Amino acid sequence: MADDRSNKPRPTPVILVVDDQAANVRVVGQLLAQAGFEVVPAMSGQEGLDLARADPPDLVLLDMRMPGMTGFQVLQALQDPPTTQDIPVIFLTADIERDSLTRAFGAGAVDYITKPFVAEELLVRVRTHIELKQSRDALRRIAAEKQQVAETVAHDLRNYFANILFAADMLRDTDLPVASRLRLIESIRSSGDSGVLFLQAFLDQQSEQAHGTSVEPLPAILLLRETFDLLERQAHAKNIAVRIDVAEAVILLGHRAGATHVLQNLLSNALKYSPIGSEVVLTASRTGKRGRLLVLDRGPGICKGDQPRLFQRYVTLSAQPTQGESSTGLGLALAKQRARTMGGDLWYDDREGGGSIFTFELPLA
Repeated sequence: MADDRSNKPRPTPVILVVDDQAANVRVVGQLLAQAGFEVVPAMSGQEGLDLARADPPDLVLLDMRMPGMTGFQVLQALQDPPTTQDIPVIFLTADIERDSLTRAFGAGAVDYITKPFVAEELLVRVRTHIELKQSRDALRRIAAEKQQVAETVAHDLRNYFANILFAADMLRDTDLPVASRLRLIESIRSSGDSGVLFLQAFLDQQSEQAHGTSVEPLPAILLLRETFDLLERQAHAKNIAVRIDVAEAVILLGHRAGATHVLQNLLSNALKYSPIGSEVVLTASRTGKRGRLLVLDRGPGICKGDQPRLFQRYVTLSAQPTQGESSTGLGLALAKQRARTMGGDLWYDDREGGGSIFTFELPLA
């Protein structure tokens, strides 16, 4: 499979023209340039191969018969490295013998053009194969993204299940003190709730993508109250007070499921890392044409060394949950991605006096 460079769409497709005849390269190059393509010329098979390997083009127009390294040899060499094997190659040839054309297609060519060529035909064939390559690359990117999403979901759910199974195994100990038993039961319940929330958020996101869910006005006070209602049990288990402090009407614009998913993640993290008996504050404010939802806690905060990696996937931070709650290293990365898909953002600040401030920003309605 080609590497990322060959899979990223470029604003102007690049065509590598390989021909030992300078006149042919000039004529073809001028035609393609006038049609809006970027042209890279090569006067020999070896030069063309070197250029293709150094910076893979979107398509190669390759002379079949050249002294030294022939077009067939260039094509064969292009099939080996992962950076060039998916580049479509069109042969330019004056040889219309059936065996040569059969050999060309067998070697990996996608098409051929007979010299002297007709300009309109050359452009149509080039555009067709450029579009086909772009479509293949897009499908490849989509498949890679879906695989990454599947791995993310499996990774998260595996952690929730592992915590549940561990706590269930511990409960088999008949000599376990009542207080320890109750903590394990609460841990099972908390992991189950978190797993269900994560799965529901994922399903909501997939539904939005499939059906093109439109944005809607979202009153900040309602979003914050709904988020607290979903995690009230977790707050109560750690004797953490959650205070909603919204002094003004703030109405945001976004996807309800997406915004709720981000806030659930932020409040869940605040409860995980806050000390027992502390307070978490949920608030909202306006800044120009943007609205902000803030989650403030009195946990350990994020150390300076961890802050640059805070929103990266699968990152293990120095701070640990105060009661050993599970952490996958994915929640904040997914939350930031979700915020940005709605035209917003998510960031962290140290809280004066100790603790964390996570700010979730969206456009105002």
